[in-house]
Amino acid sequence: MRKRWFPALLLMLFAVSFAASASAETLSWNAVTTYTDGTSIGSATVTYQAYWTTNSSLTGLNTLGSAGSSTSRTFNVDTSGMPRGSIIYFTCKATVSGVDSSLASALSWNVPTKSPSAPSNLQMN
Repeated sequence: MRKRWFPALLLMLFAVSFAASASAETLSWNAVTTYTDGTSIGSATVTYQAYWTTNSSLTGLNTLGSAGSSTSRTFNVDTSGMPRGSIIYFTCKATVSGVDSSLASALSWNVPTKSPSAPSNLQMN
C-alpha cells in the first residue's frame, strides 16, 4: 500500500506586519517541517504559495507574489488590487515534490483605508 504524502501546515500562524511604507505589508507563516503522518520532510524543498480573497469561504483566490521557499510575502496593497476599507482573507499552501497541502486556515485582515494626513502646526495669528 502506497503512503499518501501531504505536507501539513502545522500550526500555520499568519501575521500581517505593518511596514514603514503606507501600502507595503508582509504576510508570514511558520515553515512546514512534517508530513501529515508526522514524519519529517527532511531536506526536501518546500515551496509556498500565498493567496488572498474577499470571500471568507476562500473562493476566487488571487495569488500573492510568486511561489517560493520563503515563509513570508511582502506586498503592496494597491498593486495587489486589494479593496481598501474592506475585509480580505489570506491563506497559503505548501508544496513538496509536486504534492500540494491543503490550504491553511484563513486569516482575516481589514485593508487600511487611504486618507489624507491631518493638518499640522495649528497656530493663532
